[in-house]
Amino acid sequence: MNNRCFDEVDFGCLQKLLEEDEVTDVACKNGNEVWVTSNSKGHYRTPLMIQETEVERIANQIANKMQKEFNPANPSLEGDIQKNDNDYRVGCVHSHLSLEGTTLVIRKVRKKSFLTYEKLVNDGTISKKGLDLLILAVKGKANILVIGETGSGKTELLKFFIPFIPKNEVIVTIEDSMEFNVKSIAPYLSCTAFRIRPNFSYSTIISMALRLNVQRILLQEARGDEVRDLIDAISTGHTVMTTMHAKSADNVPSRICQMIKNDTESYDSLKKRVYALFDLVIHMEKIETKNGIVRKVKAIHEFCYEAMQDKCHLVEIYGNDKLKNPLSIELSNQIRKCVEELR
Repeated sequence: MNNRCFDEVDFGCLQKLLEEDEVTDVACKNGNEVWVTSNSKGHYRTPLMIQETEVERIANQIANKMQKEFNPANPSLEGDIQKNDNDYRVGCVHSHLSLEGTTLVIRKVRKKSFLTYEKLVNDGTISKKGLDLLILAVKGKANILVIGETGSGKTELLKFFIPFIPKNEVIVTIEDSMEFNVKSIAPYLSCTAFRIRPNFSYSTIISMALRLNVQRILLQEARGDEVRDLIDAISTGHTVMTTMHAKSADNVPSRICQMIKNDTESYDSLKKRVYALFDLVIHMEKIETKNGIVRKVKAIHEFCYEAMQDKCHLVEIYGNDKLKNPLSIELSNQIRKCVEELR
């Protein structure tokens, strides 16, 4: 028997959809419906119909590839797989829970950055001045948080910034599904990639990474108690870049408070720490139009904490496609010093 049949995933009738450049997600749901998310057409239902047995076959092959179980006792499957030099982030829900049949969602992950400087500016994602400011902030070791809804382009924006990280820095990436692909995007960087595994949580790996003389941490998504470790990492001089689901910049402290669930620290105290340690919050938004999906930098805010006055200030640096306020003197000086040291 050829054991390779258990190593390969045959996406069957979904393969052609996944090969389309503009397609980012393919989903099978509601029995036999196939839905697609496309940069050029938005989210829509295709004419394609798929049988439950075919969805089950694909889901089971994915489970075999991941070496995981997928059955009524283990009805949820999440992870990433490689096929034909492409990466796919996959989520499955068994028909035991998904009443209309097995639900399958496949997201394409590009190994190289989809975004370029010219594309970001020409597509109207961000103005040239706004983008130049963010690139300087990355070079200047600013602690950056990218927020927005699912599919708004948070991770892709972080991937775009990777080549601008100074070559002399030691960095780590921490992910549950491998999307940063630093070695493909910027092979000259000193980077170690960590992947979350059972019994090795985000917090465990962050703590382990800090013992490796790391200077910058790229975390795929801050969504749980690991935020506490990120804040501790920043307080000890490490640079952090990550994403988070949050409605707005001023909502970030309360979102972090929900994730940490620390009854020993007041919200006011936590907010001051967040404002003192994180520098910039980039708010991405996804807009569905008749011409497809548009992703934009809705706003850039700076968190400022004045210790002498014991006050937090949220300053809108960028909004409505233009710069509105300068960076604080403290952050500007930090960036200027770091950039000068690179020369």
